[in-house]
Amino acid sequence: MAKLTFYLDTRKAVEGGVFPLVLNLAHKCQTSRIPTGLRFSKPEWEATQLSLANEPRTRWTVRAEDAYSTKAQYEVTLSRLAKEEDVESMEAKEIRDRLMEMVTGHSKAKEKAEKAKATKNLFLPHYRKFMESRVAPGTREIYNRTLKKILEYDENAEKLTFDMIDKDWLMGFDSHLALTMCANSRNIHFRNIRATFNEAIGDKLTTNYPFENYKLPKLEETKKLALALDKIRKLKNYPCEAWQEEYRDMFMLQFYLIGINLVDLLTAKPEDLVDGRFEYRRNKTHKLYSIKVEPEAMAIIEKYRGEKYLLSPMDRYTNHKNYLQHMNRALKKIGLHYTTSQKKTGTAFFPKLSSAWARHTWATVASALDIPVELIGRAMGHSWIKKIVTSIYIDFDMRKVDDANRKVIDAVCGTPAQKKRGRPKKDQA
Repeated sequence: MAKLTFYLDTRKAVEGGVFPLVLNLAHKCQTSRIPTGLRFSKPEWEATQLSLANEPRTRWTVRAEDAYSTKAQYEVTLSRLAKEEDVESMEAKEIRDRLMEMVTGHSKAKEKAEKAKATKNLFLPHYRKFMESRVAPGTREIYNRTLKKILEYDENAEKLTFDMIDKDWLMGFDSHLALTMCANSRNIHFRNIRATFNEAIGDKLTTNYPFENYKLPKLEETKKLALALDKIRKLKNYPCEAWQEEYRDMFMLQFYLIGINLVDLLTAKPEDLVDGRFEYRRNKTHKLYSIKVEPEAMAIIEKYRGEKYLLSPMDRYTNHKNYLQHMNRALKKIGLHYTTSQKKTGTAFFPKLSSAWARHTWATVASALDIPVELIGRAMGHSWIKKIVTSIYIDFDMRKVDDANRKVIDAVCGTPAQKKRGRPKKDQA
């Protein structure tokens, strides 16, 4: 049978040099402690013990009476529990929890369940989980930037539940972001938060949806990051300084491959060249692409052939982002010439140019050549094209894309298609 005895826990003194008095519950060679809420110094407890053992109750101190009453209450409750439940089959901790629940109304199991419920409803743990589930590293990085902004804005962010994020919280977050960010950048952060809510609602973690009455920052039209036809021609033919030439060539290779993203180009392997086509899965969207490698593109590939990778830059760099930084810096300085004294002469022709411009430039030139927008969308891999063109016509579309790319390259290189592919013989004219 379980037994209760007093125990002064002297392991750590509370302020004032007093220690907590607990009830030690012994059962089947197991022990568990029940807090009484009472505190005694060592001399006080020794005097109280003597009083309880040797003096009549009428002479007990208030402190002794409190200790006795607390123990008596638990002993009566233990007796009642033994009549109602099979105490002998319980562990000491189980008996303790049931006694505390019956005496104080405090349930360890209920507390644990409530704590689990509160944790389940916390926003940031689910945001982090959702962020890590994003496949593309670049996408995870964007979500991580949003996380940093949330922590920067709300000092209690770790305690935020889904229910606490309402319209007012979103408006305050937007005001905070607006101090340093444009509407388009803010919109990205809100879309990340909204995506997490959509996931949580789908998993039945919350029914709160603050975006029902909150409109995301309105997108603003951005300046197109593209070179006009005459500018891309100038870039292609300009006699760059030796240290800039490779970066210019890589930009042109991106352009010749319909604005391929630099990370997809740099991490390509030799086996990605198949029967005169460059076949790869885009890092950002994981969509499969197949681009015909025109002679202009192949000339650059041969010039910079790599060993482990198709191109040599990643044989020298451990991270494509480092190469991208160097490339963007070099592109912006094309037109400038450096003397031995490090003085600059000339003018930077493309002071804002970066690798990202290759994709927009291809689309801009294609549009100027009156190539249909649906075909440009197919070449760029835009998802909205699926609503217009079905997968049945993929082979047909790829021939159309190949022809469109050849037309764009001819416009830049000044090599008419008939000259490139051979003029008809006189007897065929």
